[in-house]
Amino acid sequence: MSSFEHDQFLREWTFSSRLLFYSIIAVTSFTLPVLILIMALIKPHRNSQYFPYMCGIIGGNFVLLSTVFTLVVSENVNVVYTYLPGFLICKFSFFLVNSASCFIHWTWVAMYSQRFIHVFFPLRSRRRLPRSTWNTLLLILVISCACQIWAPITITELNFSHGNFSQGTYCAEDPYFSSSSKIIVLVESTITFFIPFMLTVLADISVLVSKVPWQTPFKLISADDLRSNNRSDNMKIVSKLNLESAEKRRINAIKRCLISATLTLVLNLPNYVLQVVDEFYSLKDHREVSVRRIFLQADAAVYILYLLQFPLVPVNMYFLRQNITRSSRKLREKTTLQQEHSRSFQVLEQSNDQSRVPLSTTIPSPTSQT
Repeated sequence: MSSFEHDQFLREWTFSSRLLFYSIIAVTSFTLPVLILIMALIKPHRNSQYFPYMCGIIGGNFVLLSTVFTLVVSENVNVVYTYLPGFLICKFSFFLVNSASCFIHWTWVAMYSQRFIHVFFPLRSRRRLPRSTWNTLLLILVISCACQIWAPITITELNFSHGNFSQGTYCAEDPYFSSSSKIIVLVESTITFFIPFMLTVLADISVLVSKVPWQTPFKLISADDLRSNNRSDNMKIVSKLNLESAEKRRINAIKRCLISATLTLVLNLPNYVLQVVDEFYSLKDHREVSVRRIFLQADAAVYILYLLQFPLVPVNMYFLRQNITRSSRKLREKTTLQQEHSRSFQVLEQSNDQSRVPLSTTIPSPTSQT
């Protein structure tokens, strides 16, 4: 490498590092307070079936961003490194970030799967116990941590230097595990990202495309059949306007979730693909300087795209909260209307009883005629 090429690569590397540093600081400084605010806003909706999943997603994003923020700040101020060795920080931070990412992605899958069951098998979904959702989240958390156990084993702190000009450290796989690093990265990316997001998008598309549930929960009957007492099990009377309005709201909510999942997929995909390609073709340490420069620029670009997904999380949670609030309000209005109809019916029955003339005053008794 010539001196000119080295200086140019060093300038680009410094610029990319500072750009990523300020991007991480900006995104985390904005997103972390908003996540706390959203958590406070959804707190009144504890009885919603989506509340545990929303708490899990918000908590996972908070842990992930807090870890990245702490790691970036500690690398620049050298505060944490005075108390903990660098290799421990690398192992712990990689484990937390990867576990949180895996947990978030599979929590989305669990929430979308529950909605899938609720749409196609509504009677079966209503038999679920409320605490089973928390047990599901605990199981996802345990499996996510187990899948990322490779990070504390293989990740360590490595040194780099560019001649006599600069030197430093970075977190990467230990050279001892270089033979198996390709398999580890490929399997980890597949489990953490590709499979859960494919399942999420497929679940949304299946619910959106299918017009009729596989298992019809209720039988709709006409007023004539109701008057003739032709009743059946699972009978529910709904107006056509109410049915169309509910279907429209459901389709709009599913479309919004599908757009959100697709956008998150687009923002995550380049970063995961580039890391896998780099693992197989060693672009970061390629002997050609031009290849390393292209990888450096691409790595900074895809990581900024990856960061853009986090400000979207509060937006998604807000729209989910709006759906829950709207459903709760309609349920309260329906309950209030039913109670008012019940009270009106009771008052009408009482008035009819009071106005009804006793039988003895309308028909003379035999004793009164004698």
